[in-house]
Amino acid sequence: MDNNKNIKILVCYHKKNKLYKNDVLVPIHCGRSIARQKSKDGIISEEEYNWLLNNTIGDDTGENISDLNRDVNEMTALYWAWKNYKELGNPDYIGLMHYRRLFNFSKLLHKKNFSFNILNRLGCNQKTLNRILENYSFISRKDKDFLPKYTDYKFEFYQNFINLSENYHSILYKQYLKFLETKEFYCTNMFVMKREDFFNMCEEIFPVMFDILGKDRKEISRIFLENIKKFRTEKEYKKALEIYKANDYEFPRLQGYSMERIVSLYFMYLHEKYSGLTEKCDIKFMRKLTFKILLKKIFSIKNKDDKNKTLTIIGIKINYKRKKRKELIYK
Repeated sequence: MDNNKNIKILVCYHKKNKLYKNDVLVPIHCGRSIARQKSKDGIISEEEYNWLLNNTIGDDTGENISDLNRDVNEMTALYWAWKNYKELGNPDYIGLMHYRRLFNFSKLLHKKNFSFNILNRLGCNQKTLNRILENYSFISRKDKDFLPKYTDYKFEFYQNFINLSENYHSILYKQYLKFLETKEFYCTNMFVMKREDFFNMCEEIFPVMFDILGKDRKEISRIFLENIKKFRTEKEYKKALEIYKANDYEFPRLQGYSMERIVSLYFMYLHEKYSGLTEKCDIKFMRKLTFKILLKKIFSIKNKDDKNKTLTIIGIKINYKRKKRKELIYK
C-alpha cells in the first residue's frame, strides 16, 4: 500500500529570480493580470515578463483575484489555489513559500542533508516531506523571534476597522482574544497544511478580506494613522505620516498587511487543534551570492548569546567564550 502523500507548495514570484521548482514546489506568478502595469518597482521589462510566463503558473486563470495583488499581496495565490485546486493535482497537503524565503525542512529531521541541490539540502522534496508529515499535521514559520520586528503596529490597530466578532467569525475572534495575551504572530503567510484545513482557512479568511476591501481606503488609513499617533513614538508617527501623505493619504497594501494578521490567527488555531503534531520551521533566506555574502561565509564572527561568540572559517564554526565587559559606575 502506497502511503505517500501528494504535496504541493506554491512559491510566490512577482519578478524574475532564481527558479525553485521540482516535484513539490510550484512557482506561481502573483498579480499576473496586472504585471505590465507600473508598480512600486517600476514597469516590468519584456524579458522579465516572458521569463515569468515561461517558468511559472499564473494566478489569473479560472476564478481569480489576480488584479487585487497590489493590495493583498500573496493572498491572490492562495485564492487561486482555493478556487482552482484541481489544477494543482488535488494535493493532500498544500503550502506556500516565497522565492526569497524557503522553509528549511531538513532541520525538522534533526540532521543535515549533504547535497549540491539546494532544494534537496533544505528537504524541499516529496521523499523528505512525506517522512516529516508522518509526524506533523501542520507546519508554519516560527513566531517568537519575529514579533518585535514585524509587528511595529499593534494588531489592535487593524481590529479597529476589521471588526472581528464572536458572531462574525468565531474561530478568528477567539484566536484574536488569545493573541492579546500570547502575542503569537506568524508573518509572511508561510505554511504546509492538510487540504481540508486549507479549504476551511480560505472559507474563514477571504470573507474578512473582501469586507476590508469594501471599506473606504482613505477612512481605514486615517484610523490606522490615528492609532499610530496615539500609541507609538513620535518618530514612528512622523515616518508613517510621510508614507501616508506620499501615497495620496492612504497606506499602501494596508489590506495585505491586515490579512497577514488574519492568516496568523488561523495558524494559531491549527497549532492548538493539532497540539503536539505541529512544528514551527526555520527559514532559509535566499539571496544572490555577492562578494560581501561570500566573505561572510568564509570568515565571520557573531555573538551567539550573552556569553558566547561563533567564529566561522571556511564553513567551520568554532564557539568560544565572550570577554566580560567592565561595568562603568557613575557617581
